Formats: sequence, C-alpha cells, structure tokens
Amino acid sequence: MYSLDINFLNDRVERPAETGRPDPRIVQDSPRPIFLGVGVAALLLGSVVGLWVFLQSRNAALAERQAELDSELAALQAQLSEVDTINQQISAINTEVQALGSVFNQIKPWSALLQDFRDRVPANVRIGLIEQLSDEDSAAATAAAQPSPAAQPSPAASPADPNAPADPAAAPAPAPPTASVVQISGLARSFDDVNDFVLTLKRSPFLEAESTRLLTAELIDNPTQIEFGEGIQASDIEVELPQVVEYTISSRLTDLPASELFQDLERTLAVGLTARIQALRERGVIQP
Repeated sequence: MYSLDINFLNDRVERPAETGRPDPRIVQDSPRPIFLGVGVAALLLGSVVGLWVFLQSRNAALAERQAELDSELAALQAQLSEVDTINQQISAINTEVQALGSVFNQIKPWSALLQDFRDRVPANVRIGLIEQLSDEDSAAATAAAQPSPAAQPSPAASPADPNAPADPAAAPAPAPPTASVVQISGLARSFDDVNDFVLTLKRSPFLEAESTRLLTAELIDNPTQIEFGEGIQASDIEVELPQVVEYTISSRLTDLPASELFQDLERTLAVGLTARIQALRERGVIQP
C-alpha cells in the first residue's frame, strides 16, 4: 500500500506564538517631563524670590514711611506741648482778668454811698459820722453803744418813739453776712425823724434792707454852741435849746455786684466805676 505524506509546514504562515503576555519592547524615556518639572520648579522658585524681594522693598518703604511719621509725630507733639503752654498762659490771663473784673465789680465807691445818703436824709436829721467796720468791730461797737433799759424813752412818754419796735434787744439779730458794716450816727430833732431816716435807708440799693436797724436813739441836750456878736454878753441872754435825739444806725453793704447797680451808680455820679464796668462789659469780662 502506498501512503501519502503531506507536509503542511511549508505552506504555513509564521505567526508569533500567543503566550498571553505582551511582547517586550524597549521604551525610550522622553525628556519633556523633566523639562516641565524643572520649568515649574524654576517658576515657583522665581516667584518666591520675586515675592521675597517685593516684600523686602515694601518693608523698607514702610520703615521709611514709619520714620517719617515718627518725625512728624514728634513735631506735632512739640507743637501740642507749645499749644498746651499757650493754653495755660491764656487760662492764667483769663483768671487774672476775671479776678480783676470781680474786684471792680465788688467795689462800692464811697462817693456813691455818700451821695445816696445825702439824697435820703430827712430835713431834720443831721449826720455826724459814717464808719465802715468789720464784723468784730461792729459787734464790739454795738455792745458798747447798747443803752440800758432805763435810758430808753418809754412808749407812754413818746408814743411815736420808733426805738421801741426797732429795739435791738427785742429783735433777733440777723445772720452775719460777709459784707462790711456801715454805722451812721448823728442828731435828729425827734424820734419820728430818726424813724423816717431808717425807713429811707432800707430802700437804698447799696444797703441790705433786712440788716438796716436802729441801734440807739436817746434824748440829749442840744450840743449846739451859740455864739453872740460883739458887745453882747452871753450872761445877759439865756437861751434854752430843745433837746435832740442822738441816734446810731447800723447796716451792711449789699453783696450785689456793681454791674447790677449800674443805674444807681450813674445816678450818684460814680462815673469812674461805671466807665470801668462798661469797658469790662464790652470786653466780655463782665456779663451784661
């Protein structure tokens, strides 16, 4: 028998053997990622360096600006100290001006007082002495001039005697103010004239009405000296003068400032003080 031998190896196509794993191939490394990484690193480093340089320049500018501000602040503090010194000087000057204005505002010129008393004194009253006393001197003078009860005229003998209601022993003493005490003494024809004088003094703007009172009032022999002409002997003529009333009135100067007594000062012709007060008003030292 004959057998056929067929060789298929010559006709087959060479195929790679499929073993389930890829063929090993040689992969060449690309330099692009390295360049990109170096570029990014260089960019970051440059950004940091640029930011650091910017911050350093900014800090230097701020330090320079702070130095300028410190110098300006020192100059302003020096100016503020000068302003404080000037304000203290102005305050001291204002205090001195106010003190000077208060001195003029508390003055009660005697020319105005005497003119006011002269306008108020009745016709039958004569002023012999006007004194300005302190509180201690006034108390001592009041105690020394206090008459005894026997020396005071009785209401039955003189019904119009003003000394009875104004008796200092019966009336309560007023509270001692700080104003100066004024005592007026003299002679009057009658007790009625003395009483009228006390009432008119109570209406004086320069005196305190509640402290104006009659201290003493008593009948005495008329101290008037009569002189005769040449050739007439005093023993040949007998003259009997009526008795007169010797009085003492006490009061206190008002504590009202002179600016509130401006019209009364003008009325009594106290032109010097009124001119000063007007000048102080114009300068704002004394309020109108």
